[in-house]
Amino acid sequence: MKSSKFAKESVEVISGDEIKLILDRYRIGKKPLAKLLGWGETTIIRYMEGDIPTGEYSNKLKTILEDPEYYYDMLLQRKDCLTNVAFKKSKKATLSKIMESNIYAVAYHIVNKAEGEICASYIQFFLYYIQAFSLALYDKEIFIEEFGINNEMIPYQKLYEGMKRCGVHTLEMGEDYLTEEEKELVDEVLDSFSWYGPKTFQTMLNLERSMLKVSRDKYNNKIISKDAVKTYFKEILEKYNITSLKEIGKYPDLRMMEIKEINR
Repeated sequence: MKSSKFAKESVEVISGDEIKLILDRYRIGKKPLAKLLGWGETTIIRYMEGDIPTGEYSNKLKTILEDPEYYYDMLLQRKDCLTNVAFKKSKKATLSKIMESNIYAVAYHIVNKAEGEICASYIQFFLYYIQAFSLALYDKEIFIEEFGINNEMIPYQKLYEGMKRCGVHTLEMGEDYLTEEEKELVDEVLDSFSWYGPKTFQTMLNLERSMLKVSRDKYNNKIISKDAVKTYFKEILEKYNITSLKEIGKYPDLRMMEIKEINR
């Protein structure tokens, strides 16, 4: 009995403050949130007043707190549980939360351009080249995330895992989360590189990775820093005589010709 009691007490359940953060973050009321989750109407109210949720319910709420994409997907699937006003208010707040990091704004611009017909791993290649040409042409990052080194060979792992978990779907981005300059860059990379499939992208990426120095971030994770990517792609601009955004299509074409020559 003692060990059972200890096990229950050792489980870290979501706190009332964390539940309040969910309500504030997603602009959703206690009863509407309970309805979205398919729970009793007063469940969230009881938890806010001190009742302790089960491990299953606590984990569900923690996932919602930590993963706005998960909540957004649930919101769309169960929007009939809410009034139209409540749904729109929560949807707007959730989109703003998702787009706090510019990498998500870029990624979902890509998804929307593809009308959702694109896989999570393919998006990763576009993100890498969008970042690379932003650094090389404009001397500035388009998003803050570093290129991560991992066994899956996925540069931006967190975003990738979220898309794999929730699926790749379009977002109704009513607000402009990207500047016109950023949109132009993203669209030009899409136009220049979308002729090539994942295998070609992987071949180019493998070659580039072999020439880029691996370092560590502040958490000791292996990365290729933005500075390293910037330096390398400035050399690319010079090598292929790319002087403007409209000329970046030269790079994949000429690079693949070189790779074919090497492999002959």
